[in-house]
Amino acid sequence: MKKLLSCFIATLLLTNILFAQKSNNKPLKPLKNEINSAAIDSFENVIKKDMSNQQIAGGTYLLYKKGEIVAHNVIGESDINTHAPLKRNSIFRMASMTKPLASLALLLLQEDGLINMNDRLDQYLPEFANPVVLDRTDTVNGVIILRTHPAKNPILLRNLLTHTSGFASSFYPKQKALYTVTFKDASKYDLAHFSKELAKLPLDFEPNEKWQYGPSINIAASVIEKVSGMSFNDFLKKRILEPMQMNDTKFYLDSADASRLTTLYTLDANGKMVMADPGTVSSKLISGPKVYYSASGGINSTLDDYLKFCVMILKNGKHENTIIAKPETIALMKMDQTPSNINASFYMPSGTPDEGFTFGYQIVRREGLGSPLKEKSISWAGSYCTIFFIDPKREVIGIYLTQNDSYTQIPSLQVFYNWMMKAL
Repeated sequence: MKKLLSCFIATLLLTNILFAQKSNNKPLKPLKNEINSAAIDSFENVIKKDMSNQQIAGGTYLLYKKGEIVAHNVIGESDINTHAPLKRNSIFRMASMTKPLASLALLLLQEDGLINMNDRLDQYLPEFANPVVLDRTDTVNGVIILRTHPAKNPILLRNLLTHTSGFASSFYPKQKALYTVTFKDASKYDLAHFSKELAKLPLDFEPNEKWQYGPSINIAASVIEKVSGMSFNDFLKKRILEPMQMNDTKFYLDSADASRLTTLYTLDANGKMVMADPGTVSSKLISGPKVYYSASGGINSTLDDYLKFCVMILKNGKHENTIIAKPETIALMKMDQTPSNINASFYMPSGTPDEGFTFGYQIVRREGLGSPLKEKSISWAGSYCTIFFIDPKREVIGIYLTQNDSYTQIPSLQVFYNWMMKAL
């Protein structure tokens, strides 16, 4: 009876405290890792507005700090026609968020003593032995002629992971049309074919003298295959995905995965959503050819699986009780690897005039120059509207996933970093 009375008094006291806090209009403070709930609410309102404007079907996000998820929600649908709800374990096309996994995979070969980041690329892939740099494009009697000169610098492995190789890309006008024609049916072929075709194109600039986002990580995967004697897919599974139990992270899906696959949308001329790839067994991820393991942007994953990888990076290579990589290897992924005179910035939501690039990530060199992220935060995003950041100093991770290939036009993607910083 005394115990019951004590419990009743304690409960009454707690109720009075809570009531007093609410009466004074003071928000209740979480026991750990305070966050600004108003900022979180504001970000969720942007997601909902994107949905009402028919720009996305839904989205899911999380904010992780010092060992715990301090904010998380799943909002909206996976498909606007079937009204299938988006779920915590929904599968997303991660696009360029594949790159950090592939970058670590190459670094693991250096950890094994099989390669060095300062090795020449042609030591492993002879097709890149004599690169040339494009000077200009002429048209003579209706025939396009590429004017080039021999590159003065060799392409090094480190240039692959920092996007300083000079490779042509579909994102820039210099060789956009030529690149697009060359890789019109890339999904039908393997990485070795991709490598040989890319080697036929001239470079856009001298290796290690500029930064340009492009297909370098696919070439890194080709090196992995050549050195390891395994397919890139098998190497990634053996060294990273399986040891970390990232069971929902894979390049291609089975029919059993279809119920969790999100529908990919694009925006039409009026800015409204139309389907680009269904979240069904008809998706090219399930029914299409399964030979092209794109290290540049082919992985599919879930919110929790990708969080595992980010946490491992935050914890310097350790996943629970398993060592995935040595701390000195992970340190290379958190350290600016580009010369200070090189501007390593692509127009992404975190775009800033002064960012560097690590072996795998964009990095904030100095705060306050445009990016809302803190100094030495690393980040990247995917062209299908996936985005994340890791702040090693404050032990913070933020991830936001939705599915639309018009990523520059989706407001919630553009403001994700801003609201997460305000939330912290």
